[in-house]
Amino acid sequence: MEDPLEFLRNIKSVAVATVDDGKPAVRMSDVMLVEHEKLYFLTARGKPYYRQLKKNPEIALVGMDKNYVMVRVRGRIEFVENIFLEKIFEINPVLDEIYPEDTKDILEVFCLSSGVGEMYDLSGIPPKRERFAFGGAKVAEPGYKITEKCTACGICKELCPSRAISKGEIYKIDGSICLECGRCAENCPYDAIEPPSGI
Repeated sequence: MEDPLEFLRNIKSVAVATVDDGKPAVRMSDVMLVEHEKLYFLTARGKPYYRQLKKNPEIALVGMDKNYVMVRVRGRIEFVENIFLEKIFEINPVLDEIYPEDTKDILEVFCLSSGVGEMYDLSGIPPKRERFAFGGAKVAEPGYKITEKCTACGICKELCPSRAISKGEIYKIDGSICLECGRCAENCPYDAIEPPSGI
């Protein structure tokens, strides 16, 4: 798998979701830097984005490239020292035009230092997904799971649109190609299929 954090940096502009008084809020935000398994962003202290992050540092973000490969991440941000500001301006020269001369003192740098995510490749059939974690976080494997209640009736295998289910004494789902649509679970007469957990 390609490094998902570098993938997001290459996309650069990603949708970042926060919470604003219990309601969802989203905006495009540029991934300014990737360093030591951390995504760095910046915002101005006067923006609602800044206030939302200060109140609740949990975010979710998503980006997709032109080949329909998507990466989504959720985790906790932390504001960092502004020593990163100079580096960010150095590798993103357009910022000098937006915040010329001494006006960049209104900016705050924050990073996503720990999180879980998923790379989802929609460019082929079946689509493929791979989950990842960084900064010490733990992530569950993707896809629905078939439990010990399975009687090997085969109903789920016949109904799976991505052909992710294989036969056995207890049938098995390949989480990397599971669409996570839930068709198998809805139709299992033995309630033997559990939904994916996490992201």
